[in-house]
Parts: sequence; structure tokens; C-alpha cells
Amino acid sequence: MSIEAASGLTATLARIREITGGLAPAAATTVTATTATTTATGGAAGTTTTQNAFAAALDGAMGTPAVAGTPASASGASPVTGAQLDAWMASKNPGAPLVGLGDVFVREGVANGIDPRALVAIARAESSLGSDPGARSRNNAFGWGPHRTFASWEENIATVARGLRTGYLDDGLVTLPQIQARYAPLGVGNDPTNLNSNWLRNTTTLYRELGGDPAGSVALGGGR
Repeated sequence: MSIEAASGLTATLARIREITGGLAPAAATTVTATTATTTATGGAAGTTTTQNAFAAALDGAMGTPAVAGTPASASGASPVTGAQLDAWMASKNPGAPLVGLGDVFVREGVANGIDPRALVAIARAESSLGSDPGARSRNNAFGWGPHRTFASWEENIATVARGLRTGYLDDGLVTLPQIQARYAPLGVGNDPTNLNSNWLRNTTTLYRELGGDPAGSVALGGGR
């Protein structure tokens, strides 16, 4: 491969990282630079190295959704993309009904001023992202209602995002511990086996995996 072609590959990889949120790790960048040098000498070995570097860059772009501890955006913008959420959900529950709806989580989160990562963490804790039989039969991945039936998963996500805004964030309940006190309170009559005691531990663990700060606010600054 010529030096001009190698430079073109570098530009292509840079564009991939831009589209996918710039998630390719530094190691992938290093491999790309090495590839450009190697392939300039030509030969089949250089072509194979180029292909491997290209695949590595794509894999890196779909890696960890965000840096651990990334706070909810003070500007109201989503701190995560739909593609990043989909990659994380697919790694947790391949084939779950909510996989592929990352853009819906982002859209409804931003519209209602709540971090989409918090919505995903709750859905994962409540129903394995809609995989549980009861959730599937009602299109209700959040235990919202708790037995309410929704026409679609999109309606479910939109309703919960709006409900968390008006029934929690607007009342000053903006952290996961504060939300838990109303969403899954301890000692209530409809929880005879005390399952709610697991809610906070599970959601905070998942939110941290998604890059959020479990002790911080899940509110986005620009939400209504």
C-alpha cells in the first residue's frame, strides 16, 4: 500500500471514531499508526495488518459506552449515544427486546431531562432489559404500574421517562437512592419477599458500568 493510501486509511478510521462517539481506545490508534508504516512497504503481510487494524478500530468504537464516573450532562445533552447503549445492552442480554432501542432511550431521556443511562440501568435491574416473561407479555421493562401493559416498548420507555421527570426529578428526587425511596420502597405490603432491598444495589452497579456516577444526580440540565 502506498503512503497516500495509508493516509487515507488513517482518515477513514478517524471518521469512524467521530461517528461512533470517539470511543476507540488509544491502543487502537497506536495500531493504526503502526499499520500505516508497515503497509507503506507493500506486500501481502502489510495488507493483512491493515485489515486487522481496521477491525480492531471498529471493535474499539463499540467498546465501553463512557468513561466511568461521567456525570449527567449539565447542558441537557445526552452523555451517551444510542449506539453505545445498544452495545452495552447487547453485551448484557443478547436478544433482549430493548436491544436496538438505544436511540429511543436517548431521545426520551433528553426530552425529559433524565440521563438515558439511568433509564437503561433501571430496565436492566427490573426485567433484564425486557427479557423476563412478565415484562415481555406487557411490554413493561420497568415494573411500572407495576403491572401496566403498554402498546410497545417505545411507549413504555417514553412513559417511564416522563413519569420519572414529573414524579421524581420535579420533586427533587434526583439521585438513585432518592428515587429508590419512592420507586421501590422498603417494607411495603406488595413486596413480601423484600425484593426491593436489591433495587438500589443493582441499579447503582449498572449505572456505574454505564459510566454514570451512582452518588450523583441523574438529571440532565436541559430537560423539561
